[in-house]
Amino acid sequence: MRGSLRALFALAFGCAASACQRSSADAESIQSGERIFASVCSRCHGVDGKGGIATGAANAPRNFCDAAFQASRSDADLRQVIQKGKASMPAFGSLFSD
Repeated sequence: MRGSLRALFALAFGCAASACQRSSADAESIQSGERIFASVCSRCHGVDGKGGIATGAANAPRNFCDAAFQASRSDADLRQVIQKGKASMPAFGSLFSD
């Protein structure tokens, strides 16, 4: 019984420790993404991500808060548009790493 409790404690502690490591890495990624969005993307998509106003003949920048838009795009779709551009959105492939 005592050995089982120790094993359970070790497993629980190990899982908790790895979750903490993941959450700090996730927090760093989120902060990095927020900085990039604020400095590059928000100029067109707005600080709240709700899109902007169309200029000239260009379409309005996408509203990232639109659930239908989010559901219709995969991460790969979004990555491709960011890297290669689309319509009036310029390509940022040389600016960002994967």
